[in-house]
Amino acid sequence: MMYTRLLKLFLHENFSLKRVLGFDMKKNKKKTVLIIILLIYAGVSFFGSFGFIFFDLGKILNEASMIDLLLMYVFVYATMITMIFSLLRSNGYLFHYKDYQILEPLPIPSRVVLFAKLTVMMIMIYFTVFIFTLPIAFSYFFHSGVTILGILFYLIGLILIPLIPTIILSFISLFISRITSKLRNSKVLVTVFLLIAMIGVMYLSFSFNMNAANPLMSQEGFISGLGEVYLPMMWFAKAVSSHDIFSLLLLFLISFVPFVLFFLGIEKMVVKTNQKGMTVVTRKNAKKAVSVTQSVTKSIIKKEWKKFISVPIYAMNSGLGAVFLFLLGVLGLIFKSDVQAFLVNMGSVNLPIEMLIIVAIGFCLSTIYTSGISLSLEGKNFWIIKSLPIKSSKIIFSKMIFNVILGLPLALFALLMLGISFQISIISLASLVLFVTSYSLVTSSFDSIINLYFPKFEYKNDTEVVKQSLGSVISIFGNWGFIIVNGILTFLLWDIIGWEWMIILNSILNIGLFVVFVSVIKKVSAPLILKMTA
Repeated sequence: MMYTRLLKLFLHENFSLKRVLGFDMKKNKKKTVLIIILLIYAGVSFFGSFGFIFFDLGKILNEASMIDLLLMYVFVYATMITMIFSLLRSNGYLFHYKDYQILEPLPIPSRVVLFAKLTVMMIMIYFTVFIFTLPIAFSYFFHSGVTILGILFYLIGLILIPLIPTIILSFISLFISRITSKLRNSKVLVTVFLLIAMIGVMYLSFSFNMNAANPLMSQEGFISGLGEVYLPMMWFAKAVSSHDIFSLLLLFLISFVPFVLFFLGIEKMVVKTNQKGMTVVTRKNAKKAVSVTQSVTKSIIKKEWKKFISVPIYAMNSGLGAVFLFLLGVLGLIFKSDVQAFLVNMGSVNLPIEMLIIVAIGFCLSTIYTSGISLSLEGKNFWIIKSLPIKSSKIIFSKMIFNVILGLPLALFALLMLGISFQISIISLASLVLFVTSYSLVTSSFDSIINLYFPKFEYKNDTEVVKQSLGSVISIFGNWGFIIVNGILTFLLWDIIGWEWMIILNSILNIGLFVVFVSVIKKVSAPLILKMTA
C-alpha cells in the first residue's frame, strides 16, 4: 500500500535516532551515554517540577471535591500545546512542504501524500500532548482512583482533543502564510505575528488572580468558566470521571467528523498552495547595493540577527526567554500585586524575594541558547565561514556576543522593573545585576563550547537543529544546571554568610567559569572547526 510506504519513509526521516541526534549511536558510545544521562536528567527535572505542582493541585482539588476539574486542565493544556504546534508546523507539514517538487511528479495520488503528511504531523502532536499532560493525568488518577474504563476513556479523549484546534490553527497558519507570501520579508512577518500572539497569551495569563496556595489555582475560575461555555471540555471530563459513553460519543462527533471533512476538503488547497510556494518573489524597485566597511564582530552579529528573525521556529524557541523577560518587566509594574503574589507563592520555603527574582530571570535566560545552535544553522553554507580569513575563535565569540545581546539587556530591564515594584535597595539591586550579568556570560560561553563539540550540519529543516539537535538539548538543560549549582551552594552556605553575600559569591563563581570557558574556546575552536564538514 502506497500510504504505508510513504508513512514509513516520512517517519524515518523525522524520527530516526540518527536524524534526531545527529550521530550514529553505535559508532559514538560516549555521546550515547551522555544523551542517556541527559534524557534522565531532563525527565527528572520536568516531572519533578511540573509534576509536583500538578500533584499538589490535585490534592487541593480533591479535598474540595473538585478533582474532575483537573480533567479540564488536561483539556486546556492539550489544546494550547496543539495550537502552538499547529501554528508553527502545519504550514510546513501540509501547505508548503519542501519535498513537494520530488513528490508531485510521482504517480502517487495527492490525497495519499496528504494523508501521510497529516499522519506524521498528528503523531508529533499526540506525542507532545501525551508527555506534557502525563503529570496532570497521574495526579488525577492518583487522587480519584484508577479504573480500566477511566483510563480507556481518557486515552480516547486525548486522541480527540487536538483535532479541532488542529483544524482551526492550520487555517490560521495558512492565512498568515498567504497574506505574507507576496512580500519579500514574509518569514520576518510570520515571526512578528507569532511573537504578538505569544505576548497576547502571556498578557491574558497574568490578568488572572494569582493569590492562591498553588499558582495553578489562579486558572481555576477561567478553566471552569470555559468548560461551561465550551461543551467538549465538559463532555471529556464527564466521560472520564463518570464513564459516560454518551459524552464520549458527543466528543467524538464534534471532533472526529469535522476533522475528516477537513482532510477531504483541503486536498486541492494543499496542491495549490504548494505550487504557489515554488514561485520566488523579487523586488521591482530594488535599491542600489551599497558596500559598508565594518568590524567582523559587528558583521557577524548583524548576520545572526537577520537569521534569527527570518526563521520563525528559531526565534520562537531560542528567543522565547527574551519575550518572557520583557513581559516579566512590564507585567511587574502593570500587575504589581499579582506578580508579587505569584513570586511569594513560589517562595513557600521562605526565600527572600531577591532570590526568587534571580531564579525567575535565570530560568528565562537559560532558554536563550542561540550560541548553542547558531554554528549548526550555517548548514551547507558552513564552508563559507570556514574558508574566511578570520580566526575561528572570533566567529564563535561573535555568535556568543549575539546571545548575550539578545538576553542580557532584557534581563536587566526586567530586574530594574521588579526592583522598582518590590522596592529593592540600590545595594541589593547592584548585586542582582552582577549575578544576572555573570549568568548570561557563563551560559552563553558554555553553549558556544557545546556547539563546537556537537555540531549538526546535516538536516532537512531548521527544526531539527533548533529543537532536536544534541547541542540544543544540552544547552537548555546545561543552563538549568548552572541554576541548580548556584542554588545548592546557596542552600549550603546561606546560614553561614547570608543570602546577600551568596549572590556575590555565585556571581564570582560564574565569572570564573566564564573565564575558563573563554580560554577553552580560544584553544579548541580552530582545530574543531577545521575538522567539521557540512
